Amino acid sequence: MAHKKIEKIIKGEGKPDVVIRPAKVQDMRRIQMLYAEVYGGSYPVSIVTDKEKMRRAIEDNDYYWLVAECQGRVVGSLVYALDLRYRNSKAFGAVVSLEFRKLNLAYTMMKLVLDDITHNKDLVDLVYATTRTANYAPQKLTESLGFIKLGIFPNTHKVQDNETHCLTGYFTEGALQRRRPRPRIIPEVAPFYEIVRRQVNLDRPQIKDVKGDYSDHKVKIPLLNFEAITAPEFVKNRYRKVKSNSFFEHIFMPFHEPNLILITPDQGTEVYLTYNQKDKYSVVVGGMTDEKSFSVVMESVAQKVSQLDMAYVEVIIDAYSPAIQRDALDARFIPSAYFPCAKRMGGKRYDCIVFSRTFDILDFRNVKIISLYKNFLREYLKLWR
Repeated sequence: MAHKKIEKIIKGEGKPDVVIRPAKVQDMRRIQMLYAEVYGGSYPVSIVTDKEKMRRAIEDNDYYWLVAECQGRVVGSLVYALDLRYRNSKAFGAVVSLEFRKLNLAYTMMKLVLDDITHNKDLVDLVYATTRTANYAPQKLTESLGFIKLGIFPNTHKVQDNETHCLTGYFTEGALQRRRPRPRIIPEVAPFYEIVRRQVNLDRPQIKDVKGDYSDHKVKIPLLNFEAITAPEFVKNRYRKVKSNSFFEHIFMPFHEPNLILITPDQGTEVYLTYNQKDKYSVVVGGMTDEKSFSVVMESVAQKVSQLDMAYVEVIIDAYSPAIQRDALDARFIPSAYFPCAKRMGGKRYDCIVFSRTFDILDFRNVKIISLYKNFLREYLKLWR
């Protein structure tokens, strides 16, 4: 990848210049001070809190880390992670010191990188971001940059309280041209698809009202006896050697490295997850199993991560496997977002659906969301039971 030569000077009336530039290792402490200033001690993303992870990201070509600096002080920060193999990117960690927010630094930093990785260097086909709902600003920011509203993550992270986040995506023409058409989805997913379809020119889906072994909710789902392994290096190395099979070939979780294995005593099922004890968040990354029912696996995963004090667990499933979608729903994983073109395999891109399950009481009293995100929330709540 070509060297990152992004720099811009922002001039304010009667105020010192603000310089936007790539972060350096010597900025690390000042970057952490900025996040502490804005979030207190509650910021949950390890790339900011863990100095070694931060150092690797700043030095790594798979990241764009920009800072805004004014008179030696870091007053803004933003990270883009890139997966060059799959041509995806994730923007996150946008933060600006309160007194500098009128300068549109977050917008400028996001646009500088967005243009560089999509139009200038053609490194990725899509960029996605999750936005907080404590106020409207992050949602309006991504909207102004041409991002599409894709859904919500209810109760996904715990900063001070449980937070609902929004999912938003930016798609190049190349991403949509490579998209596999005619997704096969269960009826419960169709409203989420329609909300996205009204924003992007997608074809009509095939609706498949399949039923699973546990669609009759009077039938209790049996549980696998999972044990947990949390040795991070062991988990990471083992995952590299494991080839996902069965249902797990149909799931997708970008930019997550597993740090937890749930494994049955006979080793017939191994599920790899990323979990964060600080914000009680977990996602399924991959796995292998000889179990015939995805409902059984996912119900067992849900029960085990709940015992591990997680408040939320998520799985992303491709939009062409209605039986697996049904099994997830039967295990009380509810669709909350539709993500076109998310997964790249060969020369094609495949739509995916976000399913999640939360173990805490849903509380949307402090959620501030704009326009279409309210529609996603409304559809999600219809399926809540």
